[in-house]
Amino acid sequence: MEITVVCVPFNGDVARWGCAQGPRAYLDAGLLERLRAGGHRVREPVWIDLPRSERTRDTVTNLGKIAERMAAAVAPGLREPDSFVLVLEGDCTHAVGAIGGVAGAVGTPGVVWIDAHGDINTRATSETGLWGGMPYAVALGWDLDDWREAAGLEPAVPSAAAALLGTSDLDSAEVEAIKRHDIAHLEARAMQQGRVAEKVVDLLAPRASQVPGWYVHLDVDVAGPEEVPGGLTPAPYYPSREQLLEAVAAIPQSVNVRAMGVAAYNPNGDPERRGARFGVEMACTLIERVGAGST
Repeated sequence: MEITVVCVPFNGDVARWGCAQGPRAYLDAGLLERLRAGGHRVREPVWIDLPRSERTRDTVTNLGKIAERMAAAVAPGLREPDSFVLVLEGDCTHAVGAIGGVAGAVGTPGVVWIDAHGDINTRATSETGLWGGMPYAVALGWDLDDWREAAGLEPAVPSAAAALLGTSDLDSAEVEAIKRHDIAHLEARAMQQGRVAEKVVDLLAPRASQVPGWYVHLDVDVAGPEEVPGGLTPAPYYPSREQLLEAVAAIPQSVNVRAMGVAAYNPNGDPERRGARFGVEMACTLIERVGAGST
């Protein structure tokens, strides 16, 4: 496959701090070399910027500006059938721009969100006001339409083409929203009980035809501090590394994956860079399966 790598070095709308350093850490962990060793044609990374002249004092406006630039970088990388885009995101807020880029290239996409948290709070339900707890809700059209529309994501992702995998730390409002909107959901506890690939296929296959292409979002905190030290949003329990690799390998068996985002890695809390290697392993495992299906 031909792979475009888009790097988003922002923690929210803040550069050079925390998870903003995650994209560079994935590259330094040998991501491009591993993809090329797998026989893929990998373009030089595209780096997203937000010039000081365009920055505002409003974080959501800034996130929308970043999302607009992301969408413009992601969409061209998906014009050909044998193409894929890997987005290295500072944190989960930047999934909105990546999803918008997929929409611009192939039409409204489905989303598989792999995360210890749901990220489907809105301003009305959030207990913290953390923007990073809202981007999936934004992509689904539940709040902050200006942010989503800046990314070109119109219409929003339909609930019938939305899935959550690996969760163990959901607010009560998120649990209710998952049920009300019929979001496909595979909790961390269910993954711990085995037969992960079978469960993922059973969950996603009935929804595969809802949209022309899918985006897979990975928040590396889903693996917990043993695999990804230094995370700031701990959860009660986690699937194992092997279970997560099994899950991500099973996704392309069910849905047409066109892009993936890897987010929320802060190398400052991980001197051995275990989390960077985990993110690379997850991305390469999914891409390998996507590539096998496209040949």
